[in-house]
Amino acid sequence: MMTQASAGTSQAGSQLQQGPIRALLSRPAGGLAVLMLLRWAIDLIFWLDLLPLRGRYGWYLYHGGDQDLMLALARSILSGQPTPSPVAIGQPLMMLPWVALLTPSVYTDMVVPLTVINGFLFGGLSVVLTGLIAQGVTGNRHLAWWAAGLWAVTPLIGYWALFWHPDYLNQRGVIAPKLAWMNGLADPPATFFLLLSVALLALALKHRREAFFWQMVGVGAALGGAVIFRIHMAPVVAFLILYVLVAHGWRALLTISGAGLLVYLPQALYNQVVFGIPFTSGYVSTNLFDASYWQSMLRTLPFSPTHIVETAVYFLSERAWLIAPALAMVAAALLALIYVWRREGWRQAALLLGVPAAYLGPLLMSWPFREDVVRFSMPAIPFMIAIICYTIWVLWGEVRARRAGTSRSEAAC
Repeated sequence: MMTQASAGTSQAGSQLQQGPIRALLSRPAGGLAVLMLLRWAIDLIFWLDLLPLRGRYGWYLYHGGDQDLMLALARSILSGQPTPSPVAIGQPLMMLPWVALLTPSVYTDMVVPLTVINGFLFGGLSVVLTGLIAQGVTGNRHLAWWAAGLWAVTPLIGYWALFWHPDYLNQRGVIAPKLAWMNGLADPPATFFLLLSVALLALALKHRREAFFWQMVGVGAALGGAVIFRIHMAPVVAFLILYVLVAHGWRALLTISGAGLLVYLPQALYNQVVFGIPFTSGYVSTNLFDASYWQSMLRTLPFSPTHIVETAVYFLSERAWLIAPALAMVAAALLALIYVWRREGWRQAALLLGVPAAYLGPLLMSWPFREDVVRFSMPAIPFMIAIICYTIWVLWGEVRARRAGTSRSEAAC
């Protein structure tokens, strides 16, 4: 009988015979690491202008966001006199050391370190997290590689997919940098922390008992991080808090709540100092205690069910080419919901499908969504890629099973 030591030696020798690359790819983490390197290579291609992009200024690729507001808030915090701002405090806090070190006169003076953090650090790790979510939900290593791989190359897809568009040069200059996270906006960190929280919950589906507490601490900290970068994450954070309560109980809820509030503390302190209340958003807090302000704000609130109809009419008239892929994604999501729920369980279905639905639902009721679909749907894109991969994998498996059954029937005849 082969001993455990000799078995390990034989396995190591077999991996060496396969070659280092195949040995690396034979492990789930190794395959995801290679895909992370692929994402880094794609980022370098854009950053070094090997694939030209319009709208860039030196190292600055198209942003189209709130970078100037974030820089102004960072400066006010550094001066000790924080000013009211609609943006959350996460990205300005990330800017603080670079503002102090580089003393930028304009945002582009410090865009390089912010782009490195968002594009390479958070962007690279997001590939790994996407794979871990897919594997944790489905238990399929190869499916995890497909989901992570497609997310890794999404910037290239965004670069080439609109070759037919009359304004494709400007379109690719806008879309590719956003998908590559090659900017200093708050969307990439917020998406990264959301992915991190869901990845930890997916791993917790098959957790070891002694690791459960620290997994929940990580989940809570990640959810707090998502909110202090983008207040738009609040609905999906609320969904995940409810999920933890139902799936893991009160102790887990208290654990993630404590960790989340601890990470949220800087935002709470800022809100208290500037707006006089710890839990609020700059979008609605300029005149928090002014009744006339609330009446005006409610009339112009960006979230309203009527905006769903307006968004549908807008896409039908202005961007009809998006209707077909949108319907395909909805069909894939419905099929995936059925298959995941039946094959894996409701917890897996809630993580894979409930999370993007909880995020996109409120955003679809917002008029800014139709103005920048790529940016405002960013947190849902990795999940949609995993959903599409899962749906194709299940359907292809059923096709192969039917073919095999047909072949056996013909052979029996």
